[in-house]
Amino acid sequence: MSCPGEGILQIPETVIADTREYRGRVEAFLAGEVRPAAFRVYRVPMGIYEQRTPDTYMVRIRIGAGRVLPRQLERIAALSARYGNGVAHVTTRQDIQIHNVRIEDTPDVLEGLLEAGLSARGGGGNTVRNITACPRAGLCPNEHFDVGGHAVALAEYLIADRTSFNLPRKFKIVLSGCASDCSFACVADLGFFAHVRDGQKGFSVYAGGGLGPNPQAGVKIEEFVTETAIFEVAEAVKHLFDAHGDRANKHKARLRYVLKRLGSEKFIALYRRYRKEVVREGPRGPLPEIRRLTRTPACDPNENYVIPDDPDVLPEKAPGHWTVRLRLPLGNITADDLVRVASLARRFTSGQVRTTQLQNLLLCSVPAAHVGRLLAALNELDSNVGTEPIPRVIACPGVSTCKLGLCLSRGLATAISERLIQIGLDEPQTVIRVSGCPNSCANHPVARVGFQGRARRIGGRLLPCYDVFVDAHTAEGEARLAEAVGTVPAREIPDLLASAAEGGHIDTAKLVELVRARRGFADEGLPEEYFYDYGSNEPFSLAGRGPGECGAGVMDVVRLDLDEAAAALDAARGKDGRQRSEELGKSVVAACRALLVLFGIEPHNDHEITAACKEHLISPGWLSGDTQQLLDAVVAFRMGDVAGVPDLLPRVEALIARVAELFQSLDASLRFTVAPMAQTAALECAAAPQVRRIDLRSVGCPLNFVKAKLELERIETGEILDILLDGGEPVRNVPASFADQGQEVMDVLNRGDHYCVRVRRTR
Repeated sequence: MSCPGEGILQIPETVIADTREYRGRVEAFLAGEVRPAAFRVYRVPMGIYEQRTPDTYMVRIRIGAGRVLPRQLERIAALSARYGNGVAHVTTRQDIQIHNVRIEDTPDVLEGLLEAGLSARGGGGNTVRNITACPRAGLCPNEHFDVGGHAVALAEYLIADRTSFNLPRKFKIVLSGCASDCSFACVADLGFFAHVRDGQKGFSVYAGGGLGPNPQAGVKIEEFVTETAIFEVAEAVKHLFDAHGDRANKHKARLRYVLKRLGSEKFIALYRRYRKEVVREGPRGPLPEIRRLTRTPACDPNENYVIPDDPDVLPEKAPGHWTVRLRLPLGNITADDLVRVASLARRFTSGQVRTTQLQNLLLCSVPAAHVGRLLAALNELDSNVGTEPIPRVIACPGVSTCKLGLCLSRGLATAISERLIQIGLDEPQTVIRVSGCPNSCANHPVARVGFQGRARRIGGRLLPCYDVFVDAHTAEGEARLAEAVGTVPAREIPDLLASAAEGGHIDTAKLVELVRARRGFADEGLPEEYFYDYGSNEPFSLAGRGPGECGAGVMDVVRLDLDEAAAALDAARGKDGRQRSEELGKSVVAACRALLVLFGIEPHNDHEITAACKEHLISPGWLSGDTQQLLDAVVAFRMGDVAGVPDLLPRVEALIARVAELFQSLDASLRFTVAPMAQTAALECAAAPQVRRIDLRSVGCPLNFVKAKLELERIETGEILDILLDGGEPVRNVPASFADQGQEVMDVLNRGDHYCVRVRRTR
């Protein structure tokens, strides 16, 4: 693989290294050396999702702030044509996806992207996802200032830190250039709104928002911070999420559930505490420059050119320049057309192309003299990118590719468009959003008219249906989510919308009336076609649906093994003799294997599990010493050396409980935040004649380690130093730093409001 190319978002060295390592992970998986669940840990955070059709994968590419260069579009097109289905898909979060890729080809795709200055790292999993911004940032006449450079710099800072890829759940950050919020900062995990105070650029900040099941708007955590404070604010919210997100239950793991659990007052107070820690400890790495990304080519603003009366030709704040919008059908464009668009961008624009939350492309800063020629060239594309004389219909992929999909959302979107064209509805500013399931990938909770796929059982048969949502409003401080007003069969929706169209637009009040007037689902004599989803020739079913991979990560693998251990233990309770021994053995092995993935280990047999568990879990004190006896007994039984495993059910219960405790204590660095188990009862953190003690509570990193190191150097080799530390970063970093230097970290003891780290000087 050649050196990475330059792009708008500068790819950090850590991401480059992870991308180069990925090929080896794929080869190990294909060789059968890694379980599918363990491989998923590495695959999904690299932006690789398995599609609904087995053995086909999607690659989700980060497009920072929605800005991409023509040569990068050409690379995406080439990779899609060679390894995928020849179609690029723009998402509602400004990413671009390549579909139908074989797993053995994914390393070539990732390395090919890297050569063009692009990356899919963080495109999935429990990670800091693509940081989005207003699609017309730097161009919009109504913005306070261009937030695109801030979004890109913040992404560069966060994704350089590997802790950004091991969070409790996905973490979405959005920047908006004004209060109108076309980028949906009000419903993000972390949202920034641009303001100018006394001539100084800055942001108000909201946190704890999110879509998906149980959506909610964020709460204001900062009235105003300067533009350079975005790094420490984002770091503080990330620390809060890392420490308080529910890692054990991914259905309640998003930041909005932390806000709901704590309440806004406690949530904000906690954020302020973490921000103080971040300020005290300093940034985790170099702060990227907030660069000016919008460049407008020179032209004569006094020249008079006739600009077509076209809703897809938009004025920019720089006189004499225009934005031309390409409306991509369902967000899709063929690889060949994407190459042509890149060529047109070189000829007629400032050299950047934008992706939008409406799944469109924007050609920006087009001089007035070139607008007519550009529109004529766009008409020659094979893809229809012209104006739709109807409401814009946004749809997620749904059942067509997604494992979580319930309904064929794209099929319904097409049917809606066709029906509204039939009645001649001309309302291009309205957006209708169709999500195939409750996960909101089409953003239906923020729609004026939205639909959420679901299934109903009628007379023993499954019926494709949609919940209907209306009248959302997104603006800073005034966000209102759409209201769910009822459920209707999928087949009725196009006609319902047509019936609600009055005076040239969709009347949401009338739509609500029509939905609520509809009779219930019980004992209905529905036509046969109602049991077929739009775009399908087969009766509606949930075949092929499975667990989604959006939150796939290390936690899923640990949970899989823990569940296996618990199930085997339950099975052992009802058995005796050899069967009881077999189930106890399964339980012990699964429990001991569960945490080994944290150390990058995928053992293949009992002996490898035993050796790895001893090295990484038992010797450091994370698991008790008698765990070794349990493992030895299991291995002896499985090798036929003994007739059965001793009846050690209480000890197996204790082992599983300890593994679960360690699992739930993990932070974003995948380090345990509970203390190791004391190896001897005598090991206490009390001041004794032969033990020196230093109190470094309230001293932040890295100063606390410097002071502790100086104190350790004052004692003789073999003597012991007790270090009193605060929780969080101090107790995670100081022991690790001493261990890296070859000192013996004897114990880390939790004292309630602080920790005591005992270190023996060895050198």
